[in-house]
Amino acid sequence: MAGTIFHAEAVDAEVTADYYISTEGSDDWSGTLADPDAQGADGPFATLMRARDAVRILKKKKSTDIVVQVRGGIYPLEKTVVLGLEDSGAGESTVTYAAFPGETPVFSSGRAIKGWKVLESPPAELPAESFGKVWVADLPEGMDRFYTLYDGQRRLNRARNSGFAYAKQGDRRTLHFPEGALKNWDNLGDVEVQVRPGRAWAINMLPLASVDEATGVATTGASATYGMGPLPGYLHDPEASVVWVENILEALDEPGEWVVNTQTRKIYLWPSDPAPDGSPRNILAPTLTELIRVEGAIDYDGPTDIPVRGIVFSGLTFSHGDRWAWESDEGRVGWGLQHDWDMFDRPTALLRFRGVEACAVTDCRFVNSGGSGLRMDLHAQRNRVEGCEFAYLGEAGILLAGYGPGTKDVNHHNDIVNNYIHHFSEITWHSPGLWAWQSGHNRMLHNELHHSGYAAVLITTRVEPGRSLNGEGGRTIRQHEIVAEDRELPRAGFESWKAREKYNHARHNLLEYNEISHAVQLLSDGNGIYVSGTGTGNIIRYNYLHDNLAHSLPASIRCDDDQHDTLIYGNVLYNNGGFSAGIASKGINDIVNNFIVAPAVVPESGYISYEWVPVDGSKVYRNIIVSHPDGGKAHNERPRGKDNGGNPPPKFVDTDMDSNLYYHPTDSHWMDEHLQMMQAIGKEKHSLFGNPLFTDPATGDFTFRPGSPALTLGIEELDVSKMGRLDKNKHVGYKGKPNDK
Repeated sequence: MAGTIFHAEAVDAEVTADYYISTEGSDDWSGTLADPDAQGADGPFATLMRARDAVRILKKKKSTDIVVQVRGGIYPLEKTVVLGLEDSGAGESTVTYAAFPGETPVFSSGRAIKGWKVLESPPAELPAESFGKVWVADLPEGMDRFYTLYDGQRRLNRARNSGFAYAKQGDRRTLHFPEGALKNWDNLGDVEVQVRPGRAWAINMLPLASVDEATGVATTGASATYGMGPLPGYLHDPEASVVWVENILEALDEPGEWVVNTQTRKIYLWPSDPAPDGSPRNILAPTLTELIRVEGAIDYDGPTDIPVRGIVFSGLTFSHGDRWAWESDEGRVGWGLQHDWDMFDRPTALLRFRGVEACAVTDCRFVNSGGSGLRMDLHAQRNRVEGCEFAYLGEAGILLAGYGPGTKDVNHHNDIVNNYIHHFSEITWHSPGLWAWQSGHNRMLHNELHHSGYAAVLITTRVEPGRSLNGEGGRTIRQHEIVAEDRELPRAGFESWKAREKYNHARHNLLEYNEISHAVQLLSDGNGIYVSGTGTGNIIRYNYLHDNLAHSLPASIRCDDDQHDTLIYGNVLYNNGGFSAGIASKGINDIVNNFIVAPAVVPESGYISYEWVPVDGSKVYRNIIVSHPDGGKAHNERPRGKDNGGNPPPKFVDTDMDSNLYYHPTDSHWMDEHLQMMQAIGKEKHSLFGNPLFTDPATGDFTFRPGSPALTLGIEELDVSKMGRLDKNKHVGYKGKPNDK
């Protein structure tokens, strides 16, 4: 079965389901579609759990496909619904949970907040402009804490101040703040600080443990990823805010903002969509971070898991999950995936596959939630996610995360196809739209991703066997599976990587025909597509990256540390900004037949950048670079070193470079020096300067008009109309909107 892709068939509207679920049903009924008012008839079930239990019994009599259809309406969940081995399809058959044709069922962990009253005696710390506009309600019985809140339209913003810069360098638990920036609030345990911890690529939400107002020193209840101190000046204005305080009444100064005090058990809200009498309406507080988990028998330390098989979700909506908060270092430190961009094997997503094969999620929507949409943990093979929307999420869209570095390689051959992933990372800004970590042989095709806080797509591992337990990912390493002589191998070039590659299972992924725009909206030093520290054979092909305009974008496509044997082929990069408006390679990777057109800036690091480490044998063939009107370097070696006295930089000598086409709109001599220098050493022998004569790049037509010199170089035409989603009108009618913060 290796390499076989499971295809879930859409539920035919004419097919009669085995069971039905309705908001007007009863778990005491038989699950039929019959009218419960008819003589002697009952009707559908009321809950997913009751339908699951009925399917378990039915499977003893029926070995073919089973279908459960869910009528429209909201289905509140107070406990995570778990589907296990007994819920698998029999043999090659499937068990499908699908929307009733033409209807929209929503699974939600939101619990209604009722009993709102105008806050008549506002506390002194409440801003004056909020007097008479804030309403208050009691926490529902049995609910102790939540980190997100929703109304009938979207996730509401928790009250947040304008922030401040660090007073001086601290450590991972110590924050130095300017006078008056923090207080020793009575409900200090409810207050969180969102911090950029001294690096451009990460943000953390940390609980406060103590505040000393006299000394300006605070401690946090959980460790930041890095020491809490200033960011490098070239990436960030040192006077600008890098710490923001959330869940304090002093910051409740706009419609839609809220604060919860668990000591007094009060919720404060300035409604943005009030009822006619001005009161909040349709307010929901989440009770779960994970709505549904499909889970097999996991033998964590052993070689073999027993997966659940053949479960399909189709046409369902998942919403109103909470963010999985960092409350302490226990279970967190050392368990972070690269740079703590997510956590290893944790309940952070609305739907979670953990030990699953040949399952599918089709035409579903994951919207308005504090965490991620979908994650596939540990053992996950031959699963398919197709035609879904992931939007307005606090964290990631889709995460594929296998076991940590070692020999157990069981997360692979999944299909992520034709999904619409947008406005994610709204709370945890570094969360990606799509991430394959320790997951290989996946096909990620025809997805559209836009509006991310940081990178849109990640394919990474970036964990060396010798990393300390408390280092990033250190506790994920399967030390008992690693050969002794490999345990101390450093990240030190191609030969070291080859020795460690067998432990890094994010290999042979195909990222193809995707469209990516508006990446890195909130952080710095991020990319549209980022590949780092993986195994061999990843292919980044036929993707359209446009309008990624972050000032500190290293590249639209970047192979970073410890990355080799990657093919970057046939991508169109249009109107992008950053250090390199095109492609960066920190390793031995091939860059072939890519178009870099209409760069938004002159890139400091060149249109193609070769970064820091040897790139011996990399191939750079048949690329088209159309420069910014102000020029810039077509190729650049980083770090920018000494003058080579007219000789080509070492990396240019080591790179197999030829048959590229260069064009400057006004300077016909733009590439003279480069071509003369390279041709003198036998490189770029067939490369040309000339107008590629694109048909109409402004409308996405990158075909060539007759007479284009690209044709003589054997450059393949690229058609961006084939890149991105196959059904781009789907989901556009959704009326949700992004949050302001």
